[in-house]
Amino acid sequence: MQRNFHLDQMRVISCIMVIAIHVCNIYNRAFPDISQFNYIIAAFINSFSRISVPIFFMVSGALMAGREPDLQKSIKRFLKYFFITIFWFIFYLLWTSLYLNDTYDFHNILTTPTSKHLWFMYALLSIYLALPLIQTLVRNLSDKMLYYMLILFGVSIFGGYILEFIGVSVKYPIAIISQNQYLFFFILGYVLYNKKHKISGWFFIVGCLAAAICTIIVSYIEGNHNEVIFQYRNPMIVLASASAFIIMLKFPKSIPQAWEKFVSHVSDNSFGIYVLHAVFLNIIDKELIMPAVPAWFGILLFVAIIFVLSDIFINIFRKIKYINYFF
Repeated sequence: MQRNFHLDQMRVISCIMVIAIHVCNIYNRAFPDISQFNYIIAAFINSFSRISVPIFFMVSGALMAGREPDLQKSIKRFLKYFFITIFWFIFYLLWTSLYLNDTYDFHNILTTPTSKHLWFMYALLSIYLALPLIQTLVRNLSDKMLYYMLILFGVSIFGGYILEFIGVSVKYPIAIISQNQYLFFFILGYVLYNKKHKISGWFFIVGCLAAAICTIIVSYIEGNHNEVIFQYRNPMIVLASASAFIIMLKFPKSIPQAWEKFVSHVSDNSFGIYVLHAVFLNIIDKELIMPAVPAWFGILLFVAIIFVLSDIFINIFRKIKYINYFF
């Protein structure tokens, strides 16, 4: 299948943003022991980077949701990433135990991975397992029914998110639809990519600004960093992500060759960078007091260091037979 530069570029930008989220989290979670200025800078960078995870799923949906269903191929894909997940589960079990001195409760094996960032693998596996069914459904639905399905997803996801604020739980979800925001992003990516919709770029700016401001206000009121508004179920984050997806699809096609090579290289390494970057984040976080470095400089510095080190090691590991399977 021919590569799409715009989707590769989204994958690269999102990869860097994910690292930014994890660095910003360390700053934000140090509140109220860090300065207000550092907290606010980190909160804004954190908020604007939150589009990265939805875009990862939207890119996958744009590429895969509309394909001809192939049960055998889908099972092979699922098994591949299942074994990759087991590898990284064991790797981070050893890493967090030996280096971070953390313990792991195996009662949580289906809900909590050995390293927090591996939740992405859990969510990905749930989609890959059902992929032939998703593809069959998507290919046979009219545009009107696709939009109706997205509306029901919105009602389920956003409704559940809002009801939690008033302590109301939902026992019986909408049939077929559930509060699975990642499947929602997967299908949304297919729709936005193939139906060429127009969404104002202001949704990206306003959504991220609103999420940051609300998080800062709530955190100051409570006296502790509150991340509930940064959740991917938040309508502000969803609209911002959809808007950013459309914006990046419209980026100029005439690009410098150096940038094109960079995008191609990092896109190929993006999965490996994602699964490995937590190692370097853990090392820096343990050996240094990261929030002691001013946020305006420290976040950019730490993101760059973690990204470069991850990329270097991925380049090495991908050249090693058998090991490259897991990257």
